[in-house]
Amino acid sequence: MSLRIGHREGGASGGLLQNTGFRRVWAAGAITGMVRWLDMLVLTLFARDLAEAAGFVALAFLIRMLPRLLFGMFVGAIADRFDRKKIWIGALLILSVMYFVLTAYVMLVGIDFWTLLVFVFIAGIVWSVEFPTRRAMIADVVAPHQVGRAVGLDWSTDSIVRIPGPLIGAGLLQELGAEWAYLFTACAFIASAAIASTLSYRKPLRSGGAEGFSEVARETWRDIRDGFSYIRRSELLMGTLMVTLAFNLLFPAYNAALPDIGQELLGVDKLRIGVLEALVGAGSFVSALAIAGWSSWGQSGRIYYAGTAWFLCCVTGMVLSPWYELSMLISFCMGFGFSAFAIMQTSLLVTRTPAEMRGRVMGVLSMVIGMGPVTGLQVFFMFEWFGIQGGVISVVIEAAAFMLLAILIWPVVIRRLAGSDPRVAATFAPQRSR
Repeated sequence: MSLRIGHREGGASGGLLQNTGFRRVWAAGAITGMVRWLDMLVLTLFARDLAEAAGFVALAFLIRMLPRLLFGMFVGAIADRFDRKKIWIGALLILSVMYFVLTAYVMLVGIDFWTLLVFVFIAGIVWSVEFPTRRAMIADVVAPHQVGRAVGLDWSTDSIVRIPGPLIGAGLLQELGAEWAYLFTACAFIASAAIASTLSYRKPLRSGGAEGFSEVARETWRDIRDGFSYIRRSELLMGTLMVTLAFNLLFPAYNAALPDIGQELLGVDKLRIGVLEALVGAGSFVSALAIAGWSSWGQSGRIYYAGTAWFLCCVTGMVLSPWYELSMLISFCMGFGFSAFAIMQTSLLVTRTPAEMRGRVMGVLSMVIGMGPVTGLQVFFMFEWFGIQGGVISVVIEAAAFMLLAILIWPVVIRRLAGSDPRVAATFAPQRSR
């Protein structure tokens, strides 16, 4: 197999922001990142208004993330085979149309919880396309030695936009209604697609390209098998994905509980719940700045693991906090763990994977993220049996068990990785074979 990496502007010696291709991927990603956080909070609060109990909010998260589990690996294989730019822009435009339709439906007809779930599932399919495609493109448009920094800057930006996203979403939902939050989202996707359309990007070339639907289908299925085989032979990638699963067992459960944590336990309105989410973004940004200046990338696995453990501790503190002011502080501190997890997760997977495998590896990541919300099924009952606090703490214990399992089976995840240069991958990743 041969691959020509997408066009890189700006040269190896230039800064990331001098690279026109990266600037456009980065800027478009910043907009979609903001509306992703906006959409997640609006879904949480709006679903809670429509549903009878917090367990139904967990079900909404399950439906939203289920497409990643069902289609994540297929999307990753497709992203490795076809033009990532066209796939990405197509996903953004489809999302824009869908949110315009949802806006009109909520505004003119009204919507119930179960109809909302139908839309959430369909939108989740398209979200599952956008995630691995854009993440793989980040490494395509920069020089190899810049990949680690590019990932760090991208996640730093994601932390920044997590501040306005929840505030805008909660504010629009509380003051004007859900339809205006969805209208804002639809317009943001158009802006993101417009920026992405100006990207100069060349489709990766593959030798022996297939012709015809049946041959393409066979090669795509072979690519999926190769992707799983590649990951299975790498202790580092397996350990990284296990910690990802632990994090994503807890993250949707916590988000499902957030409306009741705010409204029932703390006695605050939707806007103040948005403030709590924005503070997580602020803490993430501060942490991302520290991580971006970290000189020894060999410690990335340890930072990744420690950040996830810290996130578990902060979630426990949030559900036990009796005061809103204390919850604000915990939310800010929670951002440290979230940022360490998110940046190092992408860095470990992208910088230590060959370019021609990145789409498939990110597809598997998307699939693993989709496995986490399956806890929505158990949380549905846990919230009823143990209450909000007991239900969330039960999932914290489960996530901690998965993290311990990761250390016992794949201890490489907390060892110092060979070489401080992110390009050094050979020690902990298997050699590509065809």
